[in-house]
Amino acid sequence: MTSPVVVAYDVGTSGVKAVVVDATGRVLGSRVRSYGLSTPRADHVEQDVEAMVAELGTASREVMADVGMDPVNVAAVALTAQMFSVVPVDASGVPLGPMLSWLDQRSSVEAARIRRAAGPDDGYPRFDAVLTAKDIAPRICWLETHEPDIARRTARYLDCKEAVVARLTGTAAIDPTGASAFRLVDPETGGWDPDRCRLAETPLDKLPPIIGATEVVGYLTREAAESTGLRAGTPVACGAGDVPASQIGAGAVGIGDVHLSLGTAVYFGILSDTRLEDPGRRLGPLRHIAPPGWLLWLEIATGGAALSWLDRQIAGLGGPQERDHASIDASVEAVADEMEDLQFVPWLTGERVPLFDDAARAAFVGLALHHGRAVLKTAVADSGITDESWVAGLRGWFESFVEGLASGPPALRSAQLAALARAGIVRFVGPDPKFGVDRRARMFTVASPWVGRSESEPSTSLRSLPFWSSVMRS
Repeated sequence: MTSPVVVAYDVGTSGVKAVVVDATGRVLGSRVRSYGLSTPRADHVEQDVEAMVAELGTASREVMADVGMDPVNVAAVALTAQMFSVVPVDASGVPLGPMLSWLDQRSSVEAARIRRAAGPDDGYPRFDAVLTAKDIAPRICWLETHEPDIARRTARYLDCKEAVVARLTGTAAIDPTGASAFRLVDPETGGWDPDRCRLAETPLDKLPPIIGATEVVGYLTREAAESTGLRAGTPVACGAGDVPASQIGAGAVGIGDVHLSLGTAVYFGILSDTRLEDPGRRLGPLRHIAPPGWLLWLEIATGGAALSWLDRQIAGLGGPQERDHASIDASVEAVADEMEDLQFVPWLTGERVPLFDDAARAAFVGLALHHGRAVLKTAVADSGITDESWVAGLRGWFESFVEGLASGPPALRSAQLAALARAGIVRFVGPDPKFGVDRRARMFTVASPWVGRSESEPSTSLRSLPFWSSVMRS
């Protein structure tokens, strides 16, 4: 093999995948190695970065052997990884303690303190989110408070990908989406925001520099080269976290494209060319790795993980390594008529977005004596989406919200309409408008039952609908 290749690593929650890709994007080979989580006490969920890097090295050597690759042909190394974790590292990139996983919830007190200091609406306008124990900044605050010796020796607080890259190269840097996930970035400049850092009690000087996802962070050290089977000095790109990487990998690269990822966590993203704000404060914007793009996203933190949890509680769902999805689907279909009102609420570790509540917990609701294992599987698989919740939630607010983003007017047209409203030329009546005719005045009337004193007599009325608009003129 003489053509250049890229070796890529996907550092997930349950394992790491090493992949060799040629210049055309063709996958030449892949290997997976597993590792686990540690839960030393309630609300503490940790992972050993050194163990993760060791398994990465093993997977790398195995895939190199599989494809018969000469290390001299490796043009670069790239990474993606789980997001929303925290690792304190020293100036050489060596971890000073375990990684506080994205599943960790020990920092609820710190998160509550930050919310109080951040002002109205629990700080949503300041951070583009309501910070909870599921977020990075409160975990940094917890380390600064409860691990003073580690905090004193910490040079950088890094997310998972950045910690692995630092361990491979000795250099720390972060991509724009990874930085945005800290909720400490100025949305205008794309750099760290001193005011947000102050509110979140996060030392700005311990945050990594922000660079492009395709920029080179550093080069494989001799130690990393021996572990991975590659050459020392091989360039390592900054890479991207799993949220933006899967968005691109799924082909959702156009403005308005929607992506759904099903894994340990289930998350949903909409690509936009402008920073969008959800007036319902359910979705959180993240800067994309390809500015000026933005991602509006939400998640179920323990979506796929709920099935793994049920694996450990009830035999017959498949082993921890390979789950028999066909068998699960068949058993779910077989008991579809026995569900009645049984629901599963999937918040095994709280939630980040759209439910900003780290104290939320999972539950089976509506269990009866005749409900068996297959029915529980079905409840977990569909996470309790009943006909009622489908209508009230998915069809009630979520679907129309997505349609407005994915099929609505271009951002420029929305900005023009907003300018007309500020100038007093256009006025928004409100949702569920009621139209009428004042025959004596020869005028249309329109009012919204949701907005007080909204009745007016317009010369032209425009009603915005998901896919079309209707216009009435006097």
